[in-house]
Amino acid sequence: MAKGQNGKRPERVGGILDRVLKDLELDKKIGENKAVVLWPEVVGAQLAAKTRAVSVSRGRLVVEVATSSLANDYRFLSPQIREKLNTALGAEVVKSITFRVGSWT
Repeated sequence: MAKGQNGKRPERVGGILDRVLKDLELDKKIGENKAVVLWPEVVGAQLAAKTRAVSVSRGRLVVEVATSSLANDYRFLSPQIREKLNTALGAEVVKSITFRVGSWT
């Protein structure tokens, strides 16, 4: 590859995009959105039918459930779910899971 005007080799576009995504923390936002999208697949149909992943912010995944008793029950499962989600994402995106009672239809 030929050298540019500054004597350095030109950078590949992929490398530039990776750096820009990291600088803007968009790579983190993409991972957070993937966690919400992957929720039903990772937790399975039975749990997904009773829960809804809402958002991830600063590593905290917020999941809505229909009742406070379900929220309480699922808190005990959160370490295993978090591990499965992060494995599916290929990075530690989810650091904690908060279950809260939400509007449910």
